[in-house]
Amino acid sequence: MARGEPRLREPLNLSGCFLCAALVTLGLCHWEWRLTAFVRPLHGRFLSSRRFLRNVGMFGVPMDDANKQQGGIDEDAVEVAGASLAKSVLDGDTYQFEALTTVLRSMMPSSASKATSGSRTLPEPYAMIDKRRLIWSEHHYRQGPQENLQRLQGYEAEYARRIAYSQDGFRDPKVLEGGLDLAVAYLKNYACDKADALFAAIEPYCMERGLPWDVKWLQDCATLRCKQARQKEAAVLLEEVAKRSPPHPATLNNLGTVYNMLREHDKAQEYFAAAMEVAGHDDPDKDDLWNIGIAKKNLGQYEEALPMLLKALEEWQRQEPEDTITIAKLHDTVGSCYDLMGRADEAVSQFFQARELFGLANGAESPLYGSACEGLTKALIHAGRYEEGFNRLEETFLNNAEKDAIHPTPLFELMGYALEDLVGPGNMDASELVRLEAPIEIAVKNMMHRGLDQDGNAGVVFERMAQVLLRCSMAEGNDAQQQAAAKRREFARYLLKRASPLCEECTKSGEADLTYISMTINMELQVLDTQDALYRKALGNSVAAARALPS
Repeated sequence: MARGEPRLREPLNLSGCFLCAALVTLGLCHWEWRLTAFVRPLHGRFLSSRRFLRNVGMFGVPMDDANKQQGGIDEDAVEVAGASLAKSVLDGDTYQFEALTTVLRSMMPSSASKATSGSRTLPEPYAMIDKRRLIWSEHHYRQGPQENLQRLQGYEAEYARRIAYSQDGFRDPKVLEGGLDLAVAYLKNYACDKADALFAAIEPYCMERGLPWDVKWLQDCATLRCKQARQKEAAVLLEEVAKRSPPHPATLNNLGTVYNMLREHDKAQEYFAAAMEVAGHDDPDKDDLWNIGIAKKNLGQYEEALPMLLKALEEWQRQEPEDTITIAKLHDTVGSCYDLMGRADEAVSQFFQARELFGLANGAESPLYGSACEGLTKALIHAGRYEEGFNRLEETFLNNAEKDAIHPTPLFELMGYALEDLVGPGNMDASELVRLEAPIEIAVKNMMHRGLDQDGNAGVVFERMAQVLLRCSMAEGNDAQQQAAAKRREFARYLLKRASPLCEECTKSGEADLTYISMTINMELQVLDTQDALYRKALGNSVAAARALPS
């Protein structure tokens, strides 16, 4: 999510919905009974699914008929593939995993026979979400990156067992509930790829069940879209939440937060004011101060925004001192306001505190940590502390290059600071840009992996990457330096060749006029040709000189 923005909040009191406690209790007891029916390892060995069914059966039903349903499926092949599938998970072999899941799905009975395969019972049709069981998403994840990862992996293992003990998959409300729970746990850890895959898998089942399943899915998926810098999609999801549920302060605040991120700040303020009214707040609480303060900051009303943001920070530190992540976000927001006001030294202090708190709670790989580093980069540059600023810029660029929710815009802006604020005015030698070579390569591979290398945005970013590489790769220095520079120029040429057709197509389609970028690409290719010619000439002279040496 955008720097300093509060995370989207849960709008529903899920524990108190329209069904009587008896049905919920019945559903839970039914599920717990099924857990006890699952066979344990025997003498250090697990029964295969085939032998398990033959020995135990489905809920006590004789299995002769069930075995006949398998038709012509080769059960031994399924067992071998299943064992290999488990090994591929343990080994992290995504290629084999993808292939095996594809072939196993294709081996399943056709849709015509699905009515007689799988579970013999229907899942509870009116089961509700019990918020007391959503413990994975309620965890605060403030123990540091390693501890957070271990805890999350433990929850994944617990969920895998829950699915294994059920034959209904996401049709089982407890499995579906666990999916929603784990997806938010992924969000809290910025595991956006995992969250995206899980949300996609459970969407039809949540929509089929209706309230409150559909609203929770919409709400939580909107949070994911914000973290993926897909705010327009998040706004659509939240507007749908507002349609399907009664007015709620959290829903209205979430809409205000998203419209703030979309730079529709007046609209955001309207939603924040509506949230206060629905909540019955005559005076703004700490959340209201934060939300409205951000909107005023973004509108350029700094003198009004700063006292509200400082008050929100003070209240959070006083009322919830253990919530270090939210306190860090507020330091980040206050730092941004100071920086926009031209008070760079005070901004640096706030961003340093945000960076430290995020680092302790989430680690240097967290996008929140990267957000604080980006703010600190700009504040240090504005304060004239250029060397420190570039150190933080390098750290921020690597953070953005590696993350799940990589986006071209931050990469483009960071390289702009390096070229226009540091190297251009002479505040830093161009040779220092070589430190961005490895992060640029990581970013390019990540963009290609996610299919973000096919449009005009990619073309513009690739051109700027090539420009950074070119500025630190002139044909000069000793042999080792010249060889390294030639390698960077080769990479820059590759990027320009990729960027050129993307920019031309973007201009041709009318999406954006990138004519200037196309002209710049042609000029940079000419510079590369000149520098490569100088390098070949120098290399030839070195070879000739070596041959002329006496033996």
